[in-house]
Amino acid sequence: MAWWKKIALLIMVISALNAISSESWGSGPASGAPAPNFLVESGDNKKLTLDMLRGKVVVLFYEDRKVTKKNIELKNELKQLYRSQPADVQKEIFRLVVIDCSEAYWPTTPIWKDRLVENSRKEGFTIYGDWNKQMLSDYQLKPGESNFIIIDKQGIIRYTAASKIENGQFEKIKGMLFSLVQKDNRCAAR
Repeated sequence: MAWWKKIALLIMVISALNAISSESWGSGPASGAPAPNFLVESGDNKKLTLDMLRGKVVVLFYEDRKVTKKNIELKNELKQLYRSQPADVQKEIFRLVVIDCSEAYWPTTPIWKDRLVENSRKEGFTIYGDWNKQMLSDYQLKPGESNFIIIDKQGIIRYTAASKIENGQFEKIKGMLFSLVQKDNRCAAR
């Protein structure tokens, strides 16, 4: 076989392998699987782990800074749903937004932290950073995308999606959240 044919074959094999690996990365965690633990940190250095959230339904958005507006409609729907709930129900739900901050390096880290604090004030809850892509990796999330996950009170993943979530899914998501919060309340009342 001529050397140029060998090079062409090698290029095709490498291209095929790259396509396979990029499709498999970012498939996301499976519904029904235990959520991996994580460690994220806010702009004002508050640390948060999944273990700290046991007993709460976690509504998680994991995004990089370029796609935070992609699921703005869902975020607004969920914000309205959350605000319309009584205080005892609100205590059972934890809204978690994590930004991929792995692009920050020592001279720009203070700027990233300041922006997290500023955006946390605007939203009315703390926004956290994944500073080393560990959460992205452990959760098998899609980089550069708006990832959305619901984790129940026992730490089991109940819903996962990456990309823009269409309006037709909003009622299903809200129904699932209502069910997850009410499920434990009914069990406690028995």
